[in-house]
Amino acid sequence: MHKYLGKTSKISRHGARARKDAETAARRGMRYAAVRAALYALAGLGAGLLNGLLGAAGGILLVTVLPVLPRLFAEDAAPQDRRDVLATSMAVMLPVSVVSLILYFLRGLQPPTELLSAIWLPSLIGGLIGAWLLDRLPVRTVKILFALLVLVSGVRMVFG
Repeated sequence: MHKYLGKTSKISRHGARARKDAETAARRGMRYAAVRAALYALAGLGAGLLNGLLGAAGGILLVTVLPVLPRLFAEDAAPQDRRDVLATSMAVMLPVSVVSLILYFLRGLQPPTELLSAIWLPSLIGGLIGAWLLDRLPVRTVKILFALLVLVSGVRMVFG
């Protein structure tokens, strides 16, 4: 109350309104953060599920979903460049792949040793070359290569 007029001053009414608006925005921000976290968690859960079930498809899911989710939330912090998306997917899928591999071994599913020894070193070299190329190729080229890989893999799985 204003001491001379006997009623609430304009300043205190605006202050109360600003506090109420700030509280509403804070609640909206918490809901927004919860929905955002839930969607990213679902993407991670799906990626882990696919990787454990199919051996590698979790990365494909992440590469597909990671560019879409930030657009839903107008985020600047999420990976925008396709190369950042690929790097994020690999960083997530490496530990998931290790856990899946351990569980496969515990269940008695072991790949032939001679096959592993023939593939490991060339795969590591290919990974180094691919990571080097990723920074040098245009983003569109990387997108086309990834799409072709998914398309050819899908056709082979269905018809091969």
